[in-house]
Amino acid sequence: MDGPTLSRYRIAEKIAEGGMGVVYLARDTRLERDVALKVLRPGVLTDDHARRRFRREALALSQLNHPNIATIFDFDSEAGQEFLVMEFIQGETLDVRLARGPLPESEVIRIGLEIAAGLSAAHARGVIHCDIKPSNLFVTADGHVKVLDFGVARLRQAGPGATTQLTATGAIAGTLHYMAPEVLAGQPSDERSDLYAFGVVLYQLATGRLPFSGTTAVAVMNAVINQSPPAPRTLRPELSPGLESALLHLLQRDPAARPASVRDAAAALERVAAAGGEGRPVIRSLAVLPLGNLSGDRAQEFFSDGMTEALIADLARFKDLRVISRTSAMRYKNATKPLPEIARELNVDAIVEGSVLRGGDRVRITAQLIHAPTDTHLWAESYERPINDVLSLQSEVARAIAREIHLVLTPQAEARMRSTQQVKPQAYDAYLKGQDQWNRRTEVAMYRALDYFNRAIEHEPTWPQAYAGLSATLDVMGYYGYMEPHEAFERARQAALHALELDEGSAEAHAALAYTYHYYDWRWDDAEREYARAHELNPGYAIGYLWHLNILTVCGRFEEARAEARRAQELDPLSLIINSCDGWVSFFAHEFERSVTELRRSQALDPTFMISRLWCGWSLVELGRMDEALIDLRAAVRISDRSPESLASLSYAQARAGLADEARATLAELEGMASRHFVSGYLIALAKIGLGEHDEAFAGLERAFEQRAHWVTFMRVDPRLDPLRSDPRFAQLEQRLQMPEPSLRR
Repeated sequence: MDGPTLSRYRIAEKIAEGGMGVVYLARDTRLERDVALKVLRPGVLTDDHARRRFRREALALSQLNHPNIATIFDFDSEAGQEFLVMEFIQGETLDVRLARGPLPESEVIRIGLEIAAGLSAAHARGVIHCDIKPSNLFVTADGHVKVLDFGVARLRQAGPGATTQLTATGAIAGTLHYMAPEVLAGQPSDERSDLYAFGVVLYQLATGRLPFSGTTAVAVMNAVINQSPPAPRTLRPELSPGLESALLHLLQRDPAARPASVRDAAAALERVAAAGGEGRPVIRSLAVLPLGNLSGDRAQEFFSDGMTEALIADLARFKDLRVISRTSAMRYKNATKPLPEIARELNVDAIVEGSVLRGGDRVRITAQLIHAPTDTHLWAESYERPINDVLSLQSEVARAIAREIHLVLTPQAEARMRSTQQVKPQAYDAYLKGQDQWNRRTEVAMYRALDYFNRAIEHEPTWPQAYAGLSATLDVMGYYGYMEPHEAFERARQAALHALELDEGSAEAHAALAYTYHYYDWRWDDAEREYARAHELNPGYAIGYLWHLNILTVCGRFEEARAEARRAQELDPLSLIINSCDGWVSFFAHEFERSVTELRRSQALDPTFMISRLWCGWSLVELGRMDEALIDLRAAVRISDRSPESLASLSYAQARAGLADEARATLAELEGMASRHFVSGYLIALAKIGLGEHDEAFAGLERAFEQRAHWVTFMRVDPRLDPLRSDPRFAQLEQRLQMPEPSLRR
């Protein structure tokens, strides 16, 4: 006899029940296939916003299509009843398997690698699970693992008090044991939280018990936040040291001390299996510390620093190696800290240190590779070349280090690193000086960088790196308003295209071209393609991820933008701008509390960093915390030497705080500046919005469109423009951008 139906699905029998709802085996009467129908409990989706958000997540999850992820086919409702439609799989969940005791080590590793494969695929799309636990991990009848309930946990944890998952008597409901310490402390979940839960599951599979136990929520939370788990081999002595090390690495209380990604965690498991469980010094992440300048001439510091950056760039081309970027590495110039301590701070396996000696027409690099945890020297060598062959010298050092740590270059990458051209010493010096100035980002420094890159091109007209550097400089000058956008971006595009004519494999040129396509040409798909090519060519280029997250942000793809920010942070953990990116994305996502939290954390690294003070002020205004906002924004004005952006932000905040006279005075200063310096019409519009002068605000926006000012690309997501959105003129302006529709994926 036919069972009850929900939409086109005929229900056969109940197969599971949990906190979110009841799961039934059902028949899809249209496609004639069995499915798992998860009927959500009433009240789980409390309002239309929650339903829309959950539908978007379900649509994104339906695109994951990975053999280790249970596929979501549909999300729908009928007569007020919401339900998910998922693939029906036969087998058992891992909690059922665990009831029979711990697993053999080889099985722990096999299952762990399949879980990691599913998580890695999801993380690559900006999707975080938030509730990895044995009951959400399914072993199919043929022995493969499927990860269940992606995205559902995030919704379940969104309600008040839901993070502890308690029953009425205060007993543990189960999820709490798998929550990372930072989540229990009230911080948002991210990939590192999934890594911790993954570690708990593997620990349980290997030992037959949880890392922490207790009869109350308070006892478990205290243990997770403040204690270290028992070493797995004290519970099961036959486990290998290698597996024990991998498990404890995942269960570090500090998120930064865990593996950098699920891929790194999987690589550790593979190494344990390959080494028969004993493990060995395997290096998958390193930092190149600033090379010492042995010339005795302080004026040559740019050369040793430039060689450091070049070595970092060459090593970053290896796809299986995470290399810390220049910004973070340079923090350790002349540092006296022990190398193991530096390695812990940067979360790397190894350190490269050495020196550069330039004498006459020769240059010599001495480098040594040190295994950080044991402070053991693994390799040391010196290389010397004529100065005009310095590019091949850099590549040779990078390839020698790669060979020592058993990395393999693809034949294409190997050919690229071997086919370096010779450059004149004058060109190389000018290029390194240009890079040094570019990294400073001030207006004076950027004009100096422009001059140096042009000099490099004069000496070596066929050197693609010099054109890529020139393009990136012009891009940044157009963005910050140091040069009128029409001039800056037009020249930037020409330089990037010429660099790619000379060398299609220049990741830096692809990223610079993408930057122009985004901010000036509004060629959204072309910009995405160029960023993707830059990532492919140089997966260790942190600037590429930093720039890419902005196009994702303006298109409303906030989770993908945060994933790019986290990738950039893995590569450049001490960069102030990168550490501020989550707060930046959160502001445009209208998540102002999260924005303030993240930016306050960034400010703790350096209270004088203008960007974090400025962005934090923006969110504080939207939260109505005007006194705090004005403190941050006045600090930003002072630190930036009264930059147009900081003045516009202060005027807007003063007006919102009811200080109209002060707001008009600040606006008058900004308008006076516009008579002698480029000022975006968008910034004038912000000040006018604060004062409620909407006609004048639209005039400012129209001017910004004429200027092709970069800020107009943020119109769709900028909260400060919300008062204008109901005006038909706003839609007409936005339509001119021809932006793709908001989406969680492309």
